[in-house]
Amino acid sequence: MPYFRLWAGLLLIGVCAIAQAADIQLPKGPGVNLVYAKCQTCHDLQYLVDSKGLMAAQWQSVLASMQDYGLEATPQEKKTILKYLTTYLGPNPPPAASASAGGQTANVDGAKVFKENCSGCHGPNGKGQPGYFPPLAGNGDIQRDRAFPVLVVLNGLSGPIKAEGQAFNGAMPALDHLSDAEIAAVVNHIRTAWGNQSRLKPVTAKLVAKERKRSMTPADVHAYRADMH
Repeated sequence: MPYFRLWAGLLLIGVCAIAQAADIQLPKGPGVNLVYAKCQTCHDLQYLVDSKGLMAAQWQSVLASMQDYGLEATPQEKKTILKYLTTYLGPNPPPAASASAGGQTANVDGAKVFKENCSGCHGPNGKGQPGYFPPLAGNGDIQRDRAFPVLVVLNGLSGPIKAEGQAFNGAMPALDHLSDAEIAAVVNHIRTAWGNQSRLKPVTAKLVAKERKRSMTPADVHAYRADMH
């Protein structure tokens, strides 16, 4: 349906910005983390909420339009995203209790959390993208303070920074939809992957829960970072 494709494309252009409403939470369900990772860096999550109720064919058309505008996703990732959208944001979503089923497990794979939520920007090897997204491999910021990476994941980060001799001036959205255990796992993974070596104690879910209670903006996290240097 060319008209629908045009309509979807115009909507996608209109909402191409870092999410402004950090309190927007998508329904819990398999694939939700991938949806956050692939959509939140470019699109206001309000767009997904407002589009709730689209038929499967309509969501498929929207996903195709996103790919036209630069979405990078493997066939399996697109399949997972489409299944989530049609299940939890389709015309007949499951009850909230069902959508929340399959909660967090005690043992979380930090490498998997990174792949699903962070690798799209920072790269599968943590090298980032010059001029756009800072590297995590060899980045001293993640080792200077035990809580700093946790605060970045919970609240996002905005403002000019330098990492590994490169200048960056962008914005990272908050990934506070991740559970305390997932955030602890991904921070611990980043601190020990790609040749990184950490002398800090591993981050725990308890520490993440404590930091989650802070009221911080991405600019506040940037100021916190400046105080570390």
